[in-house]
Amino acid sequence: MNLSFVPELVGQTLFSPRAAADRIMALWLPRQWLWTALALTSVLNGIVFSLTLHVGPPRDPEMLQAIPPAFQSPFLFTLFLLGALVITVMTLTWIGRSLGGAGEVPQVLALIVWLQVLRLGVQLALVVLMLAIPVAGVLLVFAASVWGIVILVAFIDRAHGFGNVFKAIAVLVLAVLAVVVGLSAILSVFVAVAMGVT
Repeated sequence: MNLSFVPELVGQTLFSPRAAADRIMALWLPRQWLWTALALTSVLNGIVFSLTLHVGPPRDPEMLQAIPPAFQSPFLFTLFLLGALVITVMTLTWIGRSLGGAGEVPQVLALIVWLQVLRLGVQLALVVLMLAIPVAGVLLVFAASVWGIVILVAFIDRAHGFGNVFKAIAVLVLAVLAVVVGLSAILSVFVAVAMGVT
């Protein structure tokens, strides 16, 4: 696959997310390839997230204790992240369709995979900034979180063909509630495993 368009797609995602969503979905990437890519990005994000916990200035011990043990283990964090992403893809698809959307799993999956690729880039930039300018790292996390939500809403809107940002927001809110319920069950299992290991 020719990846020369990727830098342009990054810019398009940041400044014209609806057009970027159309472009990504038009690729019609194979479903098996997309699931593999989702797993791979989860592994890479897990590794980089682990790095962010061990670089930069010393952390407040109380802050470190506030992080669940599952999140301090790269392996368990990766499994948790992958589970969260799978649930996210399914809930965004099913809830969107229940509200009149036309999105299918492969379309939503392709968009979520791309967002995870961008998230990986942000995580890598965060590792560098935490070593050089910690305050800039905090600002990056805040900006990426806010703009990431804007992009996700635009992606949901295009995936389901709503043409209505409020419907897309409703899908996102309902999906978040469903994901929280699912992740609560997953997290309880991972915490139990982590406590058993320690």
